Formats: sequence, structure tokens, C-alpha cells
Amino acid sequence: MPSVLVIGEALVDVVHGINGEIKNIPGGSPANTAVALARLGTKTYMKARTSTDKFGTEIRNYLTNQNVNLDYSLVVKSPSSVVNALIQKDGSAQYEANLRGAADYGWTFEELDQVIDPDIQIVQLGSLTSYIEPGATNVEEWFSQLRQSNKYLLTFDPNIRHPLDGENEVEVRSRAKKLASLSHVVKASDEDLNWIFSNNNPQDSAINIIESGASLVVVTLGKKGAFAVNKKLEIVEVTANEIEVIDTIGAGDTFAAALITQLLENSWINKNALDILSSDDLTEILTNCSAASAITCSREGANPPHRHEVSW
Repeated sequence: MPSVLVIGEALVDVVHGINGEIKNIPGGSPANTAVALARLGTKTYMKARTSTDKFGTEIRNYLTNQNVNLDYSLVVKSPSSVVNALIQKDGSAQYEANLRGAADYGWTFEELDQVIDPDIQIVQLGSLTSYIEPGATNVEEWFSQLRQSNKYLLTFDPNIRHPLDGENEVEVRSRAKKLASLSHVVKASDEDLNWIFSNNNPQDSAINIIESGASLVVVTLGKKGAFAVNKKLEIVEVTANEIEVIDTIGAGDTFAAALITQLLENSWINKNALDILSSDDLTEILTNCSAASAITCSREGANPPHRHEVSW
């Protein structure tokens, strides 16, 4: 069965609600994406470094209960990543953490360079694991080798959380650009692109990524909707669904999962297939991604929809 491998952090979000309530919720952008993929019916593996501590056990139990396969994950003695998510009045979240030395970011190349199940056709990378050393350099090298192998469709969500990553700003920008250029598909927010490229024109930034090597760039615009740019530099836009937003935690991760699921289900899993996607195809993809993401925004925390809750 065609499947997806997600690599990245699986952490605990300590969510501080606007009414003072506090909840510990397993999360992290890659873990949220993996759960969203599994709920949408995609066979999903996660490649994570999780801790032997209490949070690590909770994270592994949560992912396993959500049908995310952890065969490629490791259990190590370093502590779990813990992030404080402060919910704002508009439902958005601000994040605070000290992640140095956490389990998620200690990847060695030997740990990464495992034989991958032949059914895995898409590898998804994103967020803090892409930037935090000492593992980030090894992750980039491994991802580069995957691109050279031409065996997988590589997807990337930069999900910038600087200065949460604790790294040098220039180096984070440079690495985000490099990983985007190694990817076939990039899903990013307008805020990500504005920060990475130091400008306020996400369409220009998306075109820059296409010209650097990607075949498809999909950009979320919050309440304004989303747009996609293909290899022919055609731009397709959709508006956002009108909903009552509870919070936006996991919305972008759900959007990424809906995108990947559609690529897998329609066998758009190589560069040639991506290069000939029509405007109608892209409109349908974006519409479905937006609908799935809206469901997540309509409920508390990273709680993505199951397949029976979407109409595609």
C-alpha cells in the first residue's frame, strides 16, 4: 500500500487558553501532520526521536493510537521537547520554549540512513527538526541524498518558528531555502515566506522556490485563503472557508496532510506528474485542503478531521 514517511519532532504543547486553562497536548508540526495523514486514511510512518521520559511515553502512545507507525522512530534518553503555546484572542498561538538538547534534534546521519520500506513514496520534512543542531545538518544531508536517489516525492513545510529554534537567523533562512530547493513540493504560509525571503510578496517568493528546483509551491494565507504556483509559473487562488475559529493550532499541518493525501491518491508522485497538473487540478487540491484545515480551526487544539468528515 503506498505510504508516507514523516520526519520531524513529536513534542508536548502546553496550551495556555485565553481563560487561563492549561492542557498538555501531544503535538509538534510533523507529528500533527502524521496524525492528520493517518486520519485521512493514508498509511503513515513517522521517523522521530522520542524520549524515555514521561512525555515521550505519552507521545508514543498517542501516535500509535492514531495509527501512526513508529517503526522508523527511536527512543533515546534525552528529554522531550516541551513548548508553551499561548492562545491569543484571535485564536492564533504564540510559542515559547528552550529546546536545546531535546531528543528530537539529535539526529546522526547513521540514525537517518536506514533502509526505507519500498511502499513509501512520499517523504515529508518540516519545522524545528529542519533547523535545530546538532541534527539539522545531518537531516539536510540525508534529505539531499533522497533527492539525488529519485526514489521519492519530497515535500517540505518550513513552518518557521524563529527565534524558538534558538539558531542563527541567517542560517535558518539559508537552510529553509536549501531544503525548499531540494523538495518537489513546498507547502508554506505567507508568514513563512515573508520571513525567509525578507519581503511581503509571497507570490514572488513562491516563484523563487519554483525557480530553485521545486515543482509545486502551495501557500496558505490564513483568512485570505491559499494559492499555488506550478512549474509553468501559473498561479491558482482559492478563498478561505467562512468558519468560527476556535484556534489555529495544527491548521497548517492539516492543510499539508490534505495536500499530500491528494497527491498520493491521484498518483501525482513524481516530477513529471507534478509538472503537468492543470489549473483545475490545483483548484480542486486547494479547495479540499482549505476545507480540511477549516475543520481543524473549528475545534480546540490540533484535532484534524477523519476521512468521513471531508467530502473528497
